[in-house]
Amino acid sequence: MLVEHASEKKIDHIDRRLDGVVRLLEELKTQLPSRSPTPTPVPVPAVTASSSTVASSGPTSHASHSTNAESTENVVEGESSLTAHSVFANDLLQKVMSRDSRPEMKEKIEALRHMVEVMKKQPAAHEMTYPHARPVRPAAFEGCDLPPIEKTVQVLKLAKSHQQLGLAWIFELFEMDRFPETCLNLYMADDYNVAHFITVNVSLHYLFWTYGSLLLDRQAEYFRLAHLCGVNIETALSSLPLHLPATDDMLVALSLGAFYAVELAKPSLAWILSSKASELCQSLGYHRMATFLHESPEPARRKQFLFWIAFILDKSLSLRLGRSSTIQCNDITVPEPTSGNPGHTPMITAFFGLWVIGSRLQGEIYELLYCPGAINQPHHVRRSHADLLLQRLEELDTLTEAEAKRWDGLSRESCGNDMTDFFVLSDHVLRLSIRTLIHRAMPNTPGSPTTFSVACIRAARETLARHQECMAVVERTKVGLFSTYMNWTILFAPFVPFIVLFCQVIETRDRADLARLEGFVASLQPHTAATEAVDKLRRLFHVLYSVASQYVESLVGATGDVQQPSTEVDTCLAALGFSSSQPVPGQQEAGFLPGSGMGDFNEQASQRGVNPMIWMGNGTQLEDWFYNNQQMMTFLEDGFPEEVRWGGS
Repeated sequence: MLVEHASEKKIDHIDRRLDGVVRLLEELKTQLPSRSPTPTPVPVPAVTASSSTVASSGPTSHASHSTNAESTENVVEGESSLTAHSVFANDLLQKVMSRDSRPEMKEKIEALRHMVEVMKKQPAAHEMTYPHARPVRPAAFEGCDLPPIEKTVQVLKLAKSHQQLGLAWIFELFEMDRFPETCLNLYMADDYNVAHFITVNVSLHYLFWTYGSLLLDRQAEYFRLAHLCGVNIETALSSLPLHLPATDDMLVALSLGAFYAVELAKPSLAWILSSKASELCQSLGYHRMATFLHESPEPARRKQFLFWIAFILDKSLSLRLGRSSTIQCNDITVPEPTSGNPGHTPMITAFFGLWVIGSRLQGEIYELLYCPGAINQPHHVRRSHADLLLQRLEELDTLTEAEAKRWDGLSRESCGNDMTDFFVLSDHVLRLSIRTLIHRAMPNTPGSPTTFSVACIRAARETLARHQECMAVVERTKVGLFSTYMNWTILFAPFVPFIVLFCQVIETRDRADLARLEGFVASLQPHTAATEAVDKLRRLFHVLYSVASQYVESLVGATGDVQQPSTEVDTCLAALGFSSSQPVPGQQEAGFLPGSGMGDFNEQASQRGVNPMIWMGNGTQLEDWFYNNQQMMTFLEDGFPEEVRWGGS
């Protein structure tokens, strides 16, 4: 009897343990995201009461693993991770022991295989949570009212009946074919889903602003609603938590938020958002082909496009801000988008592919020419890097011209001549500006009478000439292209052509270049569509032009004799990052040593009131020049110091 009783207790114990294993497996199953072969669009389906709360992207979302697991992918780890090595060991064991027929070995091998599979599929919702964190409800969007629904329906109808290319590419790339449904769901929800809230408000902001620019009778109302959406966007973005769910919805919201920050000329804010999007993309493995081996083509293509959007923002802002990219190109294995990609308009994807190439080049310019490690390289190394980048830029020019010619007829038919000319010209201005920046990093020939090479000056002059052509197109259109041009061309990359010609005028007193500066400043005169950042840019360049103009005049008296510049000009040059006519302390320590071929010239330059640091004798000077240029551009975000306001506005 005792033996029988002991056996029953043992069986009960085994049953309980089996029940526990079953429950554990069920829990694990609910944590693993399902991989449906059916493609789904980026905007998620109808918002339900359980999924529409803002808490889905805040700390409260971490309280329930199962809820989040349904909306997140698996975390993907690289080849250096323990998971990758475990997979290798498992594969090796499978090959070696494949002929072993012993049941106990098969059981152990199967257990190992199952464990490795679990390690490979770690749900992001499970990995990105703190196990002991107390649920804290994030701040609600109190007072953030959406535009009247009838106005939203009205502008959505306009977007469908009167399509604009400037909006079409956004809706095309983010595949927001179900955007009207997403809008309706947001209006019907009791609590806002933060990702949907950002996506809808950014999209409506662009819609109201674009059609407000076109329809003068609705302009005041549409601009007011665009501003309302802008307030909602900024409120939502500023309240985003550090930990965000790894979902496609959140990637769309972050990318659109970064676009909005670029429109505000706030590259630092755009960087924060794009860096988070980059982080989530890499956590989900959207940059690796191995992630999509068992996924149907349509959702795989959509996710790869989300990665490339984050890539474009990351690489471009890397150069703009002078920071290292968060994405390593040698870590990417997914193919770049081309016009042959299914699911998108071929013309849009063709140019999107060019944007990927261009942004990759921008990232390489910082990495190979302007980061501290590159700046400290010997002259011949920097020159070889610059030559390589110029060659790649030439290849991009050739590809761009070919695609522009290929799609010219269709573009003019669907978008009109002015819009087509605008995109061609503005893109050319950006590439010329980048060309100037590359030449700028190449040390000039020792003993040369000028700071910059002939090619650098030529590129800067061509950039300003092309800018005037583009502004002529902007002025004759009614689509509100001024802000688009300023934010995505002049402000999106370091616009150094103006700075280069400014330095050239200070050095050579070239009146033709001074006239080019004057023409550029005149083209930016107060504009009805100018944002605060654009107005700051205008004032900055106006100050630079005023300094250069008075500097030239102060050096030449009535009899043509060279005179010393005025104290007022000295003060302004110093405030803008250039020294006054007084000797520069430690200039010999800065690299102007005997035998450098530039010492005498730099001494003369110092006497003329120019900081010898702008003559790039070595890497330290180039770093200082680039840093000073970045400081000038930060005036766009932070405003002007009092001493820089000389010259009026």
